[in-house]
Amino acid sequence: MHIPDGFLAPTITLPAYVAAAPLWVWAVRKHFGPDQIEALPAVGALTAVAFVLQTIMIPVPGGTSTHLVGAALLAILRGPLVAFACESLVLLVQSLFFGAGGITVLSVNALAMGLVGPSLAWVLWKAIGRHAPRVGAFLAAYLGLQASTATVVLALGLQNHLSPAQLPTPWPVMAVAMMLPSLTVAGLCEGLYTAVALGVLSRVRGSLSA
Repeated sequence: MHIPDGFLAPTITLPAYVAAAPLWVWAVRKHFGPDQIEALPAVGALTAVAFVLQTIMIPVPGGTSTHLVGAALLAILRGPLVAFACESLVLLVQSLFFGAGGITVLSVNALAMGLVGPSLAWVLWKAIGRHAPRVGAFLAAYLGLQASTATVVLALGLQNHLSPAQLPTPWPVMAVAMMLPSLTVAGLCEGLYTAVALGVLSRVRGSLSA
């Protein structure tokens, strides 16, 4: 799902940085200040799990692969801004040390995978989770991942529209190539992971408070 460096022109990446920068500042000030120290170990652990999940490539037909994101669980437990900040950190580390994504496209990847998808997951969880926790967690993560993938597809499609010479792959081809694995493989895995992890964490909390 990562957009690599060189795929998007500054006409897209710079406005994305303008949009992402104040959100990064807001997220850090609101959720990572001195009064949030007690929550940092849990947030750090969830961020580490998200990092590991994104390094596990799931093979799909066509000679490519897909992966989970893990940000929906962060959004459900800690809110969309925390998910955005943590996913941005994951993407930064991946781009600097593992060759996934890139610095010029960091803002686009972060907005897609760390904000759009997790925010939708958080809204769906608020609407469904209280009444049906497992179903709500699954649907929130599944649909959140589709929103993230669709955002990436839209960014690539916009680049193809603005400059086919830089990105010659037609938008319909990119949409099928990315959305189909997301809908049939990654989304299901993301939903199952989120539902199971949330259930385990709920039981652990219950046993600790008993």
